[in-house]
Amino acid sequence: MRYTYLFGTAYLKVVVSRFAVMACLLLGLLACGSAVQASPVGGPDMQFFVVRSGQPGCEPTCPEWISAEGAIARESPARLKKLLKTIGERRLPIVVTSPGGDVDAALALGRLIREQKLEVAVGKTRFIGCQPEQKDCRENDGKGARYIGVAYSAGAYCASACPLMLAGGTRRVVGQWAYLGVHQVTTVYVKIMTRYREQYRVVNGKKKVTSKKVVSRKNVGSHKRYEMTKAMERQLAAYLSEMGVGRSVVDLMKVTPASDMRKIEPVAMMDMKLITQLGGVELLTTADICRTVPAAANCRVFVMSDLKRQ
Repeated sequence: MRYTYLFGTAYLKVVVSRFAVMACLLLGLLACGSAVQASPVGGPDMQFFVVRSGQPGCEPTCPEWISAEGAIARESPARLKKLLKTIGERRLPIVVTSPGGDVDAALALGRLIREQKLEVAVGKTRFIGCQPEQKDCRENDGKGARYIGVAYSAGAYCASACPLMLAGGTRRVVGQWAYLGVHQVTTVYVKIMTRYREQYRVVNGKKKVTSKKVVSRKNVGSHKRYEMTKAMERQLAAYLSEMGVGRSVVDLMKVTPASDMRKIEPVAMMDMKLITQLGGVELLTTADICRTVPAAANCRVFVMSDLKRQ
């Protein structure tokens, strides 16, 4: 099992991969084993929320989107999948800001996004009224959605593993006030000693395990490698090709030290096919997209029955 973490500037870059298996010595009912653990850093894990535009004058038909902010963690694909089930067949664009994170999870997110034919923009969401961390907030009652907000590009960023998630969008936009960056990876090989309490019985001269319980886990050492492996390079290149993005993204990662971050300029993003259109998050979230005929797919009319669903 491999966990790969990439974080942007001012964040620890971590890749957790296979490690040397430790010798185990069975002592009565105690056994030692091995396992991989990873503790990502760089801020809270990515959270997903459906947001309705609070732009003045857009009601009763306003755009909605999925806010995705935070570090990409192993659990992120499952969280997004769970949210998508709650909105059924509606296709809402994803507005993302992230320092990076688990590479395998970023690839899974990208594939899920492409499978659902979703659009992605680099941006932030300013929540109006109820905030995601608030419990039992009633401030937005009667407004047609639990979360109301405004999406914007200034100060938004998508770094390290985040561009891999971005690559999954059927339409991908990044504005001039947002930041998109990549760099080399750092691989940390971690050794974990795990002690088990094992119960067994002997049947016809053979040992049969009846229960096995973890007693303790201990980190017994680690070492780092500051470049991506050939296998990872092939994996990333194949994924980007699958998404219709140029291999030059991987080449740029390889030549940028893990301690640094290479900003990709808008024109270069287009050349790499990392984005499909120059422009800010407003292209997917402004009220104007609901005034066209037909209106954008992420526009929803607020009717009185919505009050019963809140």
